[in-house]
Amino acid sequence: KHRRGDDENDTSAAIEIEARRAATRAAVESAWREGGVLANSPKDDVQRVVLGTIAVARHYELLIEQQKTHFAKYGQGDVLPDDHADPAWVASRLRMVSVMTGVAPKSVPDMVQQGGAGILSLSANSIMRVVLELKALVPNGDVAHVVHLEPDLLIVGAKDLKTVTYGGRDAMAFLRAIPMPEPCVRLLICEEPGLILGKGGVERLQQIRETAEEHGENMRATCAALDDEGWLDVNAQRWFTNVFCGDY
Repeated sequence: KHRRGDDENDTSAAIEIEARRAATRAAVESAWREGGVLANSPKDDVQRVVLGTIAVARHYELLIEQQKTHFAKYGQGDVLPDDHADPAWVASRLRMVSVMTGVAPKSVPDMVQQGGAGILSLSANSIMRVVLELKALVPNGDVAHVVHLEPDLLIVGAKDLKTVTYGGRDAMAFLRAIPMPEPCVRLLICEEPGLILGKGGVERLQQIRETAEEHGENMRATCAALDDEGWLDVNAQRWFTNVFCGDY
């Protein structure tokens, strides 16, 4: 038989749960707001940042539980530190990544989903070294866009910066040798930065070569009025990325 006290207990529990959630959201927003990071962000963006951050922490909370169970059962396997499950700690790490890379706060949680827990372990110094290296490779490129598309650059670069340096040079040398005009070389590296890390392998490079041969005349005409430092206009960028990156 249902009793009135049961309803009161349920209501009390629901209120307590919502109070905890509200406290978590407030702690996450507070951690993000340090240094004025969200000062000019619209309310919707702030909400997206907060909920995205909490989702990252929740993911690692569940993963750590699984890792601990596996370790207890088999006596082996990695277990992430508990702080990965702390939403406020995650917020402080993501805020630093946003500040150092220029990636918008609302987009940084996506980088963890793609790049994994390594994003949360990055140092400000290691990020800065990779950012400077990418700026050297493509001086007029949007580095924030590049690392958002390919957060593995930050993780790989933190361990071995030369992989980014030489990988970028080799990829761009290949594109120039096709031959591909310099503005197109730079745009392709920015739109498909996995090439710096060799993603797609020889098969992808061959695909790019064939596409460049097929569209060579249009590509040269598009860049005819540009010097090496020039940047394609919006329509030309759209055409180029649709042709070279559309199906990949």
